[in-house]
Amino acid sequence: MKDLTWDDIVPVSGLAGVASDRVFVFGSQGRILLVNQAFADAFCKGDVSLACGQTLGEVLNCRHAGVCGGATACAGCGWSQSADACKNGGAGASAPRECRILTHAHAAFDFSVSVLPLNDCGCGPVWLCGLRDISAQKRLRVLERAFFHDVTNLAAGVRGLMDLVSDAEGVPDKEVMGLIRENADKVVCEIQRLRTLRVAENGDLELCLRAVSPSGILCEAVAQLKDEADARHLVVTVNDDAGDVQLVSDHEVLLLVVGDLLRNAIEASARGDRVTLSCDVENGGVVFRVRNPVVLSADVQNHVFERSFTTRGAGKGVGSYRAKLLGENYLKGRLSFVSREQDGTVFSLALPLGMPSPE
Repeated sequence: MKDLTWDDIVPVSGLAGVASDRVFVFGSQGRILLVNQAFADAFCKGDVSLACGQTLGEVLNCRHAGVCGGATACAGCGWSQSADACKNGGAGASAPRECRILTHAHAAFDFSVSVLPLNDCGCGPVWLCGLRDISAQKRLRVLERAFFHDVTNLAAGVRGLMDLVSDAEGVPDKEVMGLIRENADKVVCEIQRLRTLRVAENGDLELCLRAVSPSGILCEAVAQLKDEADARHLVVTVNDDAGDVQLVSDHEVLLLVVGDLLRNAIEASARGDRVTLSCDVENGGVVFRVRNPVVLSADVQNHVFERSFTTRGAGKGVGSYRAKLLGENYLKGRLSFVSREQDGTVFSLALPLGMPSPE
């Protein structure tokens, strides 16, 4: 097969269908034959030769790169769909598709993928693919919807309680005033959680490391979400086998991660279900686990840690993605899950007792 150059590239119907400066050419096996400099600068440290012969998943270090196109998660990937259509004889330009990629290094990519067929270049069927980075708008959409959904609901609760106070005669009831303060605190906490996510994605989150009690984290997480669990008539239990062991971590960030896992478990559970939190000392570290009896569908399991994916309606939930980002990139732990009939769904966060030195 001859080596392609950009002088060989003749699109069938012009380049208007590929709205991107990051473009590459691929063959019928989905492997990259040629990339432009913008693609190389973004993903290959400026070396255009590094991408050749690889799939897009391999270049980007996708967590499914080893079986790029063959994992069940690939069925919903815009790049995989486009490449498959070309392999199966698709000759025309495809409509842009969305491609979400989570890498082994926990970076999250969101692209709009456009594919355009090329005239015979002397090396078999080839196609031009353009990647338009839509991560900024997707991130903003997720944060906005999460903010407007969660914070608006909490603020509406505060307003309702204030209406009760204004309609009452005499001195406001202490219990009502306590509820107002509690709900106002929840508004502030939700804003802080979203702010932490944004700062963490920018790589600017600074940790405050100190001795942290795993048992205390479990109790605080349960206390924070007691109202949500009670409203759904759930039974929340704590199994603490860590005893008096302490670990070096950031208390607030760790509480946010465990809280996100617990919140997801609560929202996934049905009335009367049991949600269990536990912590154990294993392999020289501490493992937090959050279990609920609901088994995730195969499609949800494939996408659970992706930034733009949620089971709460378009763009509302960011909990599992935030937990992954904070738990692994900042706390230097490992977040994983299993979901099967005999166990339900169990999320596990394994942390070292001492925070590793920054790389």
